[in-house]
Amino acid sequence: MKHILRTLLVIGLLVGFSATTITTVNAAEKKEMTAAQKQKAKEKAKKQKEREKAAAKRAKEQAKAKAQREKATAQRQKEAAKAAAEREKVNTERQKEAAKAAAERAKVQEERERVAAQRAAEKAKIEAEREAQEQAELAALRAPQQDEPKKERPEVISYFNIAPRLGYDAMFDNLKEFGEGSTAADAPLMNKKLIGGVGAGLEATYQLEVNHFLFETGLEFDFFNSKTKYGFAEQRMYDVLPTNRVQTHYFLTDNVAETRNIGMLQLPIMLGAQFSRYYFLVGARIGYALPFGYKQKGTYDWVIEDNAYMHQYGGGVVDVPADNKGGFKLNPLTASACLELGVDLDEWLQQAPDENKKVKVKPGERLPFGREHIHYRVALFADYELLNMNHNEAGLPITFNGNDTHPYGTNTLYAINGAAAKMTNLFVGAKFTIQFEVPGKTPRQVPPQPSYLDLKVENEANAERLNATLEIVNTKTGKVVLKPMEMKNGQKAQKLAKGDYEIRLAMQDFYPATATFTIPSDGFLLDTTLQLRHRPIFNVRVRNAETLSPLPAKVQVRRRGATDDLMALMTDTANGAANTMLQDTILYALHIEQIGYEPYDAIVTNIGDNMVVDLIPIKKGEVFILKNMFFATNKTKILPMSEQSMTDLYEFLSHNPDIRIKIMGHTDSVGKDAANQKLSEGRANAVRDELIQRGIAADRLEAEGYGESRPIDTNDTDEGRQNNRRVEIEIL
Repeated sequence: MKHILRTLLVIGLLVGFSATTITTVNAAEKKEMTAAQKQKAKEKAKKQKEREKAAAKRAKEQAKAKAQREKATAQRQKEAAKAAAEREKVNTERQKEAAKAAAERAKVQEERERVAAQRAAEKAKIEAEREAQEQAELAALRAPQQDEPKKERPEVISYFNIAPRLGYDAMFDNLKEFGEGSTAADAPLMNKKLIGGVGAGLEATYQLEVNHFLFETGLEFDFFNSKTKYGFAEQRMYDVLPTNRVQTHYFLTDNVAETRNIGMLQLPIMLGAQFSRYYFLVGARIGYALPFGYKQKGTYDWVIEDNAYMHQYGGGVVDVPADNKGGFKLNPLTASACLELGVDLDEWLQQAPDENKKVKVKPGERLPFGREHIHYRVALFADYELLNMNHNEAGLPITFNGNDTHPYGTNTLYAINGAAAKMTNLFVGAKFTIQFEVPGKTPRQVPPQPSYLDLKVENEANAERLNATLEIVNTKTGKVVLKPMEMKNGQKAQKLAKGDYEIRLAMQDFYPATATFTIPSDGFLLDTTLQLRHRPIFNVRVRNAETLSPLPAKVQVRRRGATDDLMALMTDTANGAANTMLQDTILYALHIEQIGYEPYDAIVTNIGDNMVVDLIPIKKGEVFILKNMFFATNKTKILPMSEQSMTDLYEFLSHNPDIRIKIMGHTDSVGKDAANQKLSEGRANAVRDELIQRGIAADRLEAEGYGESRPIDTNDTDEGRQNNRRVEIEIL
């Protein structure tokens, strides 16, 4: 028990001692922690006070900067108002100068009108003198043509002709009866059929042409061949002794044809006329007939009638005898009525004497003697006999050989009919004629007289002759008849064919001109004068409005009311002058934007004026935007398309060596503030470095970036942000 109590007492003493120790340690630690917290709080309060002090300082600085900006803005506004007043003053002076210039122009115009009237009088006098001179020149121009042989149709031309003829021939007959001894005498001929044949001839004639009228005669030989088929009956009676029998023999034709051949030696006598390529001849041919014989072909059906028999019986088929006994007699003299219609072939078969053998003869045209004196023509003709050619005085019957019942000779059907038979001949066909024109004679028609354009070109102001560049074009074909060439003595005589043409004139410092004209016929002479109007020269001078010193500048010439440039003029350094020729059909305006000067716009009232433009320089403290400056995206590299703006800024500084500038870079609000601030500073310094490289002193250039702190437009649109991304120049 004691041991237990003793043990418990020891344990209690130990527990109590441990508790006291822990309490003491905790109290010490708590005391230490409270001191640290107080120190930390003290430091925190100190930092807060410093931050508040810094914030108050920044607020004070911002307020000060704002006040400075407001002061600067007020100063700029004040200076802008002052500059506006000065501009207004300059504009007033310009208006006065414009009114004065208008009065001077009116005076000049009056003087011009007086001079124009004087020139008109002088021009009239010059015209009168020139008219006389031109008449002499015209006479000289025409003289070579008048000295040439008259190109007219000659009164008398002779030709020798060779002409073969070929065609159809028909010998008409009107057989009425059979000859003596025929039981069928006075009976009509039956089943006659004209077939006809071929006719051919060759003529050698002389032709005389008097103006349009023709006379032709000569000698020709023709051969005629004509065939006719006949159907008829012939009979013969016999007494058969001693039985007193009587026999009648009938000979019935079976496909009997008679072919007649005639030669004809003829003398043609023809009259006619020529119309361009066509001609006609009418007249007569007196001929001498030459019988070339005849030929019969066919068979007879032999029928016998005997009183001893009740019926007729056939005697067989008898051939027409080949041994014809003649009876084909002709009247030696004949006469025929003739008609001939033809056309000349020269324009198709004959070429003009051109080196390239390309020029064909025109309708109705015949060329000078030589190879071209051989002419060609083709014609249709018709000859009809007016006289009877049969010369058999009495009928010649078919003959028989004694008691032989076979026909011995048939004679011709003309011979059978005797004088009652009539025969006429028709010959129609075509002929080809080769004509030989008598050497040494003038051609019937020769190429026509050439046509001329006699052109003179003058200055509209003083009638002075101008050596303009001339071009002539055929308006129908578009072919250039006369290639561009410079005229001599302001005059040109040009040979032209019939047609429609356009004249094109050009000359330096003159307005171009065109004119159309027509050459209506051969041998036509067009005498005309064209005038060119001088292009007025527009002169412009650019000066500094304050110093009146010449100012090199880019003058943009535009249409009134337009923004696109028609042209740009660069004024020189010595006089600040430039000039050009303007069209009087356009209304012009000028626009000048020169770095360091206020923009200028004016209307060109007269394209012949001498305009003086005074540009107002921008004052110290004024700020302007350097337009058309381009940088790589989010970089400070200047792009090549900014070259013109850099050149203009460089020239402005070069011509104004006392001016110092500040280059200020600005960005939009896209991106972080620090990045935009750095980018704006870099771009301003890039412009400064470029100017230094070009030779501008570094002490004349300052550069500063403002990031996005000075917007001039909204940053809510692409256009607004683009306007905010800019480089400004401030005059120091």
